[in-house]
Amino acid sequence: MIGLDASARAALARAALDVAAQKAWRAVKLADLAAAADRPITDFYPAVLSDALDCIEEAFDRAMAEGELDDGQNVRDRLFDLIMRRFEAMEPHRAALGVIEAGRDGDPVALAAAHQRHVRAARWTLTLAGLDADGMGGQARAQGLAVIIGQARAAWRGDDAGDFAKTMSSLDKNLRRAEEMFGRFAGFETRAPVTIGAGANRAE
Repeated sequence: MIGLDASARAALARAALDVAAQKAWRAVKLADLAAAADRPITDFYPAVLSDALDCIEEAFDRAMAEGELDDGQNVRDRLFDLIMRRFEAMEPHRAALGVIEAGRDGDPVALAAAHQRHVRAARWTLTLAGLDADGMGGQARAQGLAVIIGQARAAWRGDDAGDFAKTMSSLDKNLRRAEEMFGRFAGFETRAPVTIGAGANRAE
């Protein structure tokens, strides 16, 4: 995010999740988040409230890079495992995310912004999986994977707390469908994952 360093982004994400667990998101101001983070509001210049949502999603993206991947996995299974890491990072914040997302389904601007965040998550997922996320082909892959992530997220909202049954079912079904429909174009041929490690910033 322009103008904010990694520490400020992580602090803004944590504060947003903490505050959202306590009050309606539509009533939250950036000053509330600064107070919750115990930092002066100037630390978050030039952010606005909606940037806090980007910081939250960025924290979940970073969680996908925690831990190594199995070199022997096929691409579909690699994508599945990476995306499930993201949902596992989201799970402790289920209540807060429910508050933030309440009413969003009827707001086309909020839905468009959410899709763009899923596109960013998809591009990072592709990168970690060792697939091309650049150029026209990479952008097409990212757009398709973003839809799959969004569908899995809708399923996750319907899961019982701590139960990823619906999430995993949606994700597996749609990744298999993408593999069958697009095959090599979608990058499902065997590729080696990139080397990733621990130490990512989580919104905890």
